[in-house]
Amino acid sequence: MNLESLTARYPSERQSLGKLAELLTTGGHAEYTLNRLSDLVEPNSKEALAGALGELVRSGEIKLVVRVISPRTRGGIGEFSSLDEVPDVVHDWRSDKDIEVTAEDLRVLYIT
Repeated sequence: MNLESLTARYPSERQSLGKLAELLTTGGHAEYTLNRLSDLVEPNSKEALAGALGELVRSGEIKLVVRVISPRTRGGIGEFSSLDEVPDVVHDWRSDKDIEVTAEDLRVLYIT
């Protein structure tokens, strides 16, 4: 993780970016929502944290996944690289039914 570059872009987030760097280098394979990462690294601005995460995704240091969650079983039923890729209807293999995807069925995850 290029901490210097991110700190130069988000100077008010120096401390939270340091925590993020430590989390990403010691956490192994993990999945985080923006809210969970915000709780863990305590940024001054959630928007700045989202911007820094976006840069890490673009550089390939972390992965962004949009997961469709089954409204019936609450388990994941599909993963996509962006919101644009999520279809209007997804087959819920957990309940063997097609579902119309709503915003409540989506989870944006950052994967280390």
